[in-house]
Amino acid sequence: MTVRLYRVEEMVGDMPISYRVASADTPWEAAKKATGKDVTARTDERFWVRVTDEGNRTVYKYAYK
Repeated sequence: MTVRLYRVEEMVGDMPISYRVASADTPWEAAKKATGKDVTARTDERFWVRVTDEGNRTVYKYAYK
């Protein structure tokens, strides 16, 4: 797999409260690396993580486990 660059934003509702840039093979690995927490697919959690692939601008949404 190719290592990609991701922008990882910790979110409260629709507001980003912090962000980091992380390199990883997958977006969920970038989320875990940047936040230090395990993540799962997001449904409607208030506290969540938005991960954007810096190469193709695809957005992924995760919640903390």
